[in-house]
Amino acid sequence: MNSGIESSNQQLTKNQVVLLDKAQIALDTLPIEDKKKVIRVLNCLEEFPNCSDIDTHALKSIPNSFIARAGLKYRVIFEFKDRQVTIVDIVNHDRLERFYQKLKEVS
Repeated sequence: MNSGIESSNQQLTKNQVVLLDKAQIALDTLPIEDKKKVIRVLNCLEEFPNCSDIDTHALKSIPNSFIARAGLKYRVIFEFKDRQVTIVDIVNHDRLERFYQKLKEVS
């Protein structure tokens, strides 16, 4: 039986969100409007995987790694393990496409 107290305790439990230096530098250099979109995603990741407000996809080649859309231009690359979300990088969509294309060429 699930009591109301247990249910509300689950809602209060949030992930710890940690930015690697690379991601912090990327965030600091974004234009204000784009920065707001990325920060909204970072706040939502406190509730990952239960945050339906953002579009996320698992990266098949790297365990526990995901990518989240932050508006049209930016993507947040992160790892999720033991209630901790580690923001690895924040990249624009074009850079991500070029990188992915190079990986396909090497394979």
